Amino acid sequence: MKSINGLVIGNLQDYDLFRENIEQHDGVVFAQVPGGSRSSAREGEIGSGKPLDTLPGALGEYRPRRAVVLSPFRGMAAYVARLMDSGVDVRTAGPLPVSSRDYNPPIAETHRLDPGFGAMLKASRDSDFGDPVYLRMISSPEGGKWSKWWCAFQSCRMASALLDAPLRRIYVAAVGKSVRMHVAITLKTDRNSTGHLLFGPNGSRLQGDVFFLGTGGTLADDPLLDQTGVYGKSDYRMMSRPPRLRLADLWHDDAAISLGGDEQRFYRYLLRAIGDSARSGKGICMDYPAA
Repeated sequence: MKSINGLVIGNLQDYDLFRENIEQHDGVVFAQVPGGSRSSAREGEIGSGKPLDTLPGALGEYRPRRAVVLSPFRGMAAYVARLMDSGVDVRTAGPLPVSSRDYNPPIAETHRLDPGFGAMLKASRDSDFGDPVYLRMISSPEGGKWSKWWCAFQSCRMASALLDAPLRRIYVAAVGKSVRMHVAITLKTDRNSTGHLLFGPNGSRLQGDVFFLGTGGTLADDPLLDQTGVYGKSDYRMMSRPPRLRLADLWHDDAAISLGGDEQRFYRYLLRAIGDSARSGKGICMDYPAA
């Protein structure tokens, strides 16, 4: 087996996000999760001397020092256990779907590492913005129910940070199957602020769309314009676009979290709720565990 510095496990959206970092470092290998899209056109784009590995092949060929799982997949818990048993430093971008006392790798809250999120959070704390009132976020994660689940996890954590209050109740509604599934979450916080988190099929071009309303102003991050703007009392001000998230940022200690038992159970129930809602055609209300 070949020793490498890092193994990045994800889908093609994840590859595109960190493409420059992966292609510029010989010691980093990207492995596509099972079931990810893999058209010949996309394979042709990934051609600058670094092939796109499949996950089973990568685990058999490489011995990484570090590994990060950016997208969930069936059998993920067993793969993570195998890596950790081999002494690999593992991080994931969301919770594991099953409870395990021995295998609970740190979770990288990717939004906390994103310079764009940092800029929006700072602007929302300005006195001109006022108190948080309403937040809307739209994402288009590649994949089906499991990808929507991890995206919902990150979005709930991001919403709580922007709204500056713990979540207390969420309402989940899902429609469709597999990659055509779309999920809507309505949330309420301790401060009675509200939010809508929408997760559409891949390809809507609204990945990362954010609209944030305060008592004194509005923040909007429009991916179609590729720019963040602040609507104040008398004008509209464009914010400079921060640099992109770097792969090395995922290993910052201040970005790693460990979920408590109640939170782990909540997010595993959220995964079941998404599937149950899609099958039944009914929404499901859930109370967020108190801190």
